[in-house]
Amino acid sequence: MKYFLLLLFWTLWYVNFTAKSITSPLMPLIEDEFAITHAMAGVLFFCFWIGNTISVFYAGFMSLKIGYKRSILVSFYGMTIAFIMLRFSTSYISFASIAFLLGLASGIYLPCGIPLITAVFSRDSWGKAISVHETAAGFSMLTVPFIITLIISVMNWKDVFWIMSGVCLFTGVLFHIVSPDPRPEKGKKGGMMEIVKRREFWIMTALWSSCAIASMGIYNIIPLFLVKERGIPIETANTIFGISRIGGFISMISVGFIIDRFNLKKLLFVLLLAAGITTMAIAVISAPWLLSTVLFLQATFSVVFFPAGLVAISRLTTLSERSVFTGILMSMSGIIGPGLSPIVLGAIADRWSFQAGILGSGVIIVAACLLVGKLKEI
Repeated sequence: MKYFLLLLFWTLWYVNFTAKSITSPLMPLIEDEFAITHAMAGVLFFCFWIGNTISVFYAGFMSLKIGYKRSILVSFYGMTIAFIMLRFSTSYISFASIAFLLGLASGIYLPCGIPLITAVFSRDSWGKAISVHETAAGFSMLTVPFIITLIISVMNWKDVFWIMSGVCLFTGVLFHIVSPDPRPEKGKKGGMMEIVKRREFWIMTALWSSCAIASMGIYNIIPLFLVKERGIPIETANTIFGISRIGGFISMISVGFIIDRFNLKKLLFVLLLAAGITTMAIAVISAPWLLSTVLFLQATFSVVFFPAGLVAISRLTTLSERSVFTGILMSMSGIIGPGLSPIVLGAIADRWSFQAGILGSGVIIVAACLLVGKLKEI
């Protein structure tokens, strides 16, 4: 039964993460549809992540009142409605507004899903369980570009949103039927003020934000970088984009066994350093075959950081405060990483180039490695 529930959570995270990443491979078409600049395209990501940030922040507090299960149901039924609305969007303003609503609905899942997983599995198995769960994000980043390429070859690109609304509804109903509903113990709720006073909270927020820039921030602009700056056709760009995600998916399966056996602080340092170095390499390498290799490595190191980070968060918190700690951390890093960074990268590209923005992002990520040593032993 535990493994069936893990598969269910994996499916929920796959669908939820796809909702976060699906606009990236569509962005060249969205730019052409609404005749917008790269910076305006970045604003669409920002609108989504503002909504996501708000809901992630309140998800922990919502779960304390209505439970983890009901909170996740609100998320999936909300995404169903938002995708239906996106299908009928006819202007840049309406698309941006609905992107905000989609972010608002999608942000609820992870701060509620992680406590559910840690409640089902023993502490000694958290590394493996959370890593398997996180492969859903890697698998989404791997498959979405290929799925988008297939769909837009046979139907209108907006029909993608019809398909996503149906998938969100189906997974929400399945979760409603079979999931358990553990609750935090009464009288042991995690207080926001107690959490934000902790040094570990701010260190983990800085580390998570840096890797969010490396993964979702860079991820969101790579199709534009390949198509608009490197002159690669959109079908080829999305193929390269999709192949580059294979490493992250495969490595997430093995990292769970590494987390449970090796020093977690050292692992966080190595993964973040490698993510920063390979991000800088994307900017300076021009040979297509070598660029594809670097994209592969950058995607691998940046996404593998997150299951290790989630295990670190779980070890630093109790069950009662875990959803609040996770929610506040992810809301802040969501603004900085996938929220603001695409706007900044788009504005830099409008003024100079994507290359300059990507190089600067890599420098920031490498510098963040220095904070790992200030964490207590986990």
